[in-house]
Amino acid sequence: ADRGSIHILLLGDPGTAKSSLLRAASELSPRSAFASGKGSSAAGLTAGVKSDDFGHERYSLEAGAMVVANESLACIDELDKVDEEVRSSLHTALEQQVVEVSKIIQASMPARTSLLAAGNPKWGRFDQYEPLGEQITLGPALMSRFDLMFMITDDPDEETDRELSNHIIEMKD
Repeated sequence: ADRGSIHILLLGDPGTAKSSLLRAASELSPRSAFASGKGSSAAGLTAGVKSDDFGHERYSLEAGAMVVANESLACIDELDKVDEEVRSSLHTALEQQVVEVSKIIQASMPARTSLLAAGNPKWGRFDQYEPLGEQITLGPALMSRFDLMFMITDDPDEETDRELSNHIIEMKD
């Protein structure tokens, strides 16, 4: 079945502007949603059930980034920092384009969105002498949901890094 959306994963060294790219994409795309994986719950990325604050037995659905961005673009930064349990909630959303909630409320919400996600390698930076598969912590099930994956590396160079930092300092003044 054709899901009609493309999911893209950017894995790269720190300082390669992955977060800036995701923020810019989110700002350009109408009805998009941006979430940071660090500290995110399943509700923040897919959907969840929320009780009212008054002690009544009333519940409501809370849409996460994948549902909010239906028919648009969801951007999730720091995907590598998301708990495994929370990551598993993304599997159905990415493949079936639906978010299922089966708690106190039974619901199915559309998540026909493209995902642009970013994360870091397991050891913080890519090691050119280690196999690539051993440097990614996302697991094969989640990795198989992405159509395109880009590895972004930063090759340290003292002169280039000095020029870049001087440029950034000058821009702040």
